Amino acid sequence: MSCQGKMSLFQGGAIMRMSYADGLTSPEIEIAEGGQMLDNKSKFADLRAMLDSNKESVKMDAMKRIISMVAKGKDVSELFAAVVKNVAVKNLELKKLVYVYLVRYAEEQQDLALLSVSTFQKALQDPNQLIRASALRVLSSIRVPMITTVMLLALKASVRDMSAYVRKVAAHAIPKLYSLNPDLLPELLDCIDYLLGDKRTLVLGSAVYAFEETCPDRLDLLHKHFRALCRALADVDEWGQVVMIGLLTRYARTQFIAPAEDQAPLDPDHALLILSARPLLQSRNCSVVMSVAQLLYYIAPPSQLSVVPRALVRLLRAPNEVQYVVLVNIATICATQKNMVDEHIFAISKNLFEPFLKSFFVRGSDTKHVKQLKLQILTSLVTETNVQLVVRELQAYLHMPDLASSAIEAIGRCALQVSASSDSCLSCLVNLVASPKESIVCSAVVVLKRLLHADAPIPLLKRVIKLIHTVKAPSARACVIWLVTTHIDKVPKLAPDLLRVLVKNFCEEDELVKLQTLNLAVKLWIKDREKCEKLIKYVILLARYDRSYDIRDRCRFLRNIILKDNCGFPLDIFMSEKPAPTIQNQYSDRENFQLGTLSHLLNQKCNGYTELPDFPEEAPDPTVRRNAMPLGVDEVGQDALKSGGQDLDEFYSDESGEEGEDEEEEEGDENEDEEEEEDEEEVEEEEEEEEPSEEEEESEESSSEEEQKPVKKSAPVPVKKQPQPPPKKQQDLLVDLDFSDVAVGAFSNFLRTSAQFVDPRFNSLLKTDSVQVDFRFTREPSFFSNSMTAIEFRVSHKLPEEVEIVLESVPGGPSTSGIVRISELKSHEFRQMIAGIDFGDQVLVSNWTVSVNDEKKGTFSISPKLGELLEGIELSKKQFDDEKKKLVGAYEHTKKIEVEDLSTEKIYKLANCKSVLCGDFTFAAQTVSKKEITLISFIPKQGNEYELEVNSADVRFGVQFLKELSEELSK
Repeated sequence: MSCQGKMSLFQGGAIMRMSYADGLTSPEIEIAEGGQMLDNKSKFADLRAMLDSNKESVKMDAMKRIISMVAKGKDVSELFAAVVKNVAVKNLELKKLVYVYLVRYAEEQQDLALLSVSTFQKALQDPNQLIRASALRVLSSIRVPMITTVMLLALKASVRDMSAYVRKVAAHAIPKLYSLNPDLLPELLDCIDYLLGDKRTLVLGSAVYAFEETCPDRLDLLHKHFRALCRALADVDEWGQVVMIGLLTRYARTQFIAPAEDQAPLDPDHALLILSARPLLQSRNCSVVMSVAQLLYYIAPPSQLSVVPRALVRLLRAPNEVQYVVLVNIATICATQKNMVDEHIFAISKNLFEPFLKSFFVRGSDTKHVKQLKLQILTSLVTETNVQLVVRELQAYLHMPDLASSAIEAIGRCALQVSASSDSCLSCLVNLVASPKESIVCSAVVVLKRLLHADAPIPLLKRVIKLIHTVKAPSARACVIWLVTTHIDKVPKLAPDLLRVLVKNFCEEDELVKLQTLNLAVKLWIKDREKCEKLIKYVILLARYDRSYDIRDRCRFLRNIILKDNCGFPLDIFMSEKPAPTIQNQYSDRENFQLGTLSHLLNQKCNGYTELPDFPEEAPDPTVRRNAMPLGVDEVGQDALKSGGQDLDEFYSDESGEEGEDEEEEEGDENEDEEEEEDEEEVEEEEEEEEPSEEEEESEESSSEEEQKPVKKSAPVPVKKQPQPPPKKQQDLLVDLDFSDVAVGAFSNFLRTSAQFVDPRFNSLLKTDSVQVDFRFTREPSFFSNSMTAIEFRVSHKLPEEVEIVLESVPGGPSTSGIVRISELKSHEFRQMIAGIDFGDQVLVSNWTVSVNDEKKGTFSISPKLGELLEGIELSKKQFDDEKKKLVGAYEHTKKIEVEDLSTEKIYKLANCKSVLCGDFTFAAQTVSKKEITLISFIPKQGNEYELEVNSADVRFGVQFLKELSEELSK
């Protein structure tokens, strides 16, 4: 029996199937006994019958078989009609398998899938979150433009679903819908903006992915979410971290100025991003580590880059594929660091990689590309202190057949970079020219030409000329002749003798050697024609009748120039100096691509690559981020960056980086196994946790809707113990945990505006013979807590030496941001520091002590006016009227006053508020601590008389503020 493929007959059955090579799918035709052909319909007849059965167990077996075939890559699209009929089954496990199948084939079987759109819409209301998510996934997989409206409605509902898993699936559906109908971008932007504000880290990674795929240029949408994204960075899934870090890198390059100096203060949000991303260098995911490394490379100051080399070197213990990617990035960093000053890109100095020099030594298990990359990095890191170590290591690689040529080139680069080692490197290369291996000789010749083109020592030339008797490789012999020809002025007596030796066997020489011999003859004709004329003519005669066309052509050209008296061609052109060939680093041109990208790896622009923007010359307005969410005490300034770096130093402190790497790898493998076992146990524990009840999630939604209404104060209600709910089924468990941050202070539903007036004058707090302390209210959001009032201290002293001044609040008063420490303060130098005090929307007194070099020098007190305990909010005229209607009765306070020349500027000086849009002498604000809305209205009466109205959700504050404001205006 013979056919195109080998035939195999199964004795236990009645069907013979053709055997094909592994990995190829056999045709969907079978040959039965008697030569009968079986088509697909007969083949899947049993599965169709099982899917039409009334027993769910039979259907379950059929679906398991179908999904198994899908997993093996077999085409089972013929069963789409039979499967889609079971989309409305009640069995949850069966329904999930049906949806898995539909997601796979919905795009191919669009007509049949459209018939079940109503079923999918109904499934979006299913109580089970997995069914809702699967229905949305199937619906978004139907690539038919006519149902985009239906998909958009389903997407809008799913974006606000109570389940975080459904919201995650909705985020992945947004790019699909956008690619189907780009005109829906405005509606999709609203969905993306809502998802970016989600508190569940499970959703954030997918939301950022949707942003990158749909509207990567709309960075303005990230302003109010920036701090939340930074804080959630550590808790997002690993692939979400990669996407998020890439987005935040581009955002930082457009919103922050370049960190020019190590000691220059960074923008607090800039520091927050670095502080949030740096711990991820310890991630076990190589892609995350690489993403953080490129983020720090492009936006961090040089002082924050010391941990990056250690993290990248740690990745060299990964598989060869990962090693290659990491080494390409390291090679680019080391190759481009010389030009970084002009381009304002803060490259990691190669000195940071020097402690890990031995980590780049080649191993026998490395692939060829990895070996070459390591050689490139070794030569980039070479200095006068380690050049001998590197050269000895490179000489050891000469015995590796696949690495010998690259090692020779590396030795040449060492000679160029470190002039002190040039003699030893040249001596090594000259010895290699006499090697019996032609590949080594050719490589040594090429490198010698580059090194000795400009200058060659006479002893070295004499040594090279002696090799002409022993060297047999044509390229090596040609190199010897080329060196003598180039530096003929240094060996005027030896050059004719070399030509004499070459003429003896001119006819047997290689073509390359003959060409160099002719060049030598021409230069001798110019330099010493009288002594060498006969010898040169003899060489030209031999070349005239040579078998090679190129040799005859070159001979004809030279003979017409040097043997004719009236040639008119200047012979000095043969003696002109030619530019020396340079050894260029092949990775220096990759600096045009962003590190860690596919375009950088391939050194060519790939589809979807986005250029990294340059830093702005002037920093954009930072208040667009600060109004959204405050920074904590441990998230601000250089101190936070320094303290954050200590953890990474401890993480890497046990690693030698140079010796004992084999032992470290073995220990690392054991540790990784232990970590995997621990992670599996943690996953099992997480799966055992229960999902919060739907009533709780509904109550969260209802509470978020009611946040805009004024909250009425009431007595605390005793909490009743709720009976413990029964354990839920496995399919109802949440697929993630809630890693949302704890709220810092109170939150507001209104957009805070920047201060309309800030008094630049400082008020004196303490003035003694040795120290002076002044302060002022900055009327800016506090970096420490959004419930604190920002205070700016200005401190100076008159002592002759540098001192340390400490301002510390006295316990028992309002809460503060902590100790204000000013170190190394010179005499008569003014230093300004920011602090925060939570006055609780009351006129409280905050007492402080002043110490100089741990010696108490005095005390002072700070007591604010109520106008400083406000912050302006943006309200339209309609919003102002609506809020004012809610604040009546006990919340409304009025008083008649007489004011001359009432103006908006005068109100701004007395209170930190904001005039209402399209409103006459109406102002809106909220208290700093509790975010209670406060409205101010001036109703004109007769002449200079006005009726002053203050509507405040805080009754006590409203009464006191009305009294204070009226007194100040009446002065």
